[in-house]
Amino acid sequence: MATARDLNLRYGMMRPSNSSWKAAHSFGSKIMRHVTRTFTFALLILALVAAVSAVKSTTMRAQQAGAAARKKVLFLTYPGVGAAGSHGHSSLQPAEEQAVAYGKAGGFDVTTLKGYEPGVGKQDLKFFTPAYLNQFDGLMIMANGDIGMTLVQKKAIVDFVRSGKAFIGVHCATVMMYDFPEYGEMLGAYYFNSIFTPLLGNDVPVNQRRIGVLKVEDEKHPATRMLGSNWPVVEEFYTFATAPWNESAPELNISSPGNFKAPMGFSRDRVHVLLTLDTERTNLDGASPRARVRKGGDYPQSWWRYWGEGRVFYTSLGHLPETWTNDSIFRAHLTGGIRWALGLEN
Repeated sequence: MATARDLNLRYGMMRPSNSSWKAAHSFGSKIMRHVTRTFTFALLILALVAAVSAVKSTTMRAQQAGAAARKKVLFLTYPGVGAAGSHGHSSLQPAEEQAVAYGKAGGFDVTTLKGYEPGVGKQDLKFFTPAYLNQFDGLMIMANGDIGMTLVQKKAIVDFVRSGKAFIGVHCATVMMYDFPEYGEMLGAYYFNSIFTPLLGNDVPVNQRRIGVLKVEDEKHPATRMLGSNWPVVEEFYTFATAPWNESAPELNISSPGNFKAPMGFSRDRVHVLLTLDTERTNLDGASPRARVRKGGDYPQSWWRYWGEGRVFYTSLGHLPETWTNDSIFRAHLTGGIRWALGLEN
């Protein structure tokens, strides 16, 4: 077998001198370092291009998916309680207008019907059929009292949510369907009395309206994670029925206004509370005596729950027009709640 020396001799491959070998080795090392640096830089460029391309692709897919799966919410604002000839809460019109804007920024579409326009007790809900409702992914209600819904329409709502759709109750959504207990079971509570209404009237200067402090019980939920541990806010705030109305205590668990008799009481076992009134940090002077608010009491103001395959979110906030038009924190709170109910966030 030919050795390496034989091969060198046969093909004229002679070992170079030490000086020429060192020079060649030095030159080769420089070449290799240059090639290595060039190759590494090229890899970095390729990796960067690939990363940018991946980000663009992911963004485009997300946008395409978002556009394809954009959820639809129906917002009902029909007033059934209020002064004769009025249009209910003064916040209903700005609520509709702002909800549409919230949806545009929040990745969902909101359909409004100007339900407040006919006035208290003048609604015509013949259009509200199960088929009409089922074209939406979620139902948001800020209505109160008897708005003329039939038993079929009321059942359509709870079945709609049970089947996997979203329900968002805003402010006075707890002041209705006292004659249909399944609605209260789904939503979680029936309204009893407002706490600070006397301190929010038009005769009270804006800078003198009562500020309540809400304690955040869940800082990770999409509706509350922007708040920190507490939220000072000007609001009416609600108390809810604690038990079914009973004639032995006729003044309890009956709404004011409306005199609606609650068929059930609120229970934390039924819902996951997000916000509650912090009575230790809130000045309770001037609160409605009928609300029976006391230091150390438990007064939840926002919560969520599952109902069958669907999701339910409720917030008692939204009484004032300025809350809808000027309060960016409320906007984030409600938008987060809607997105959670629609399954867009967890």
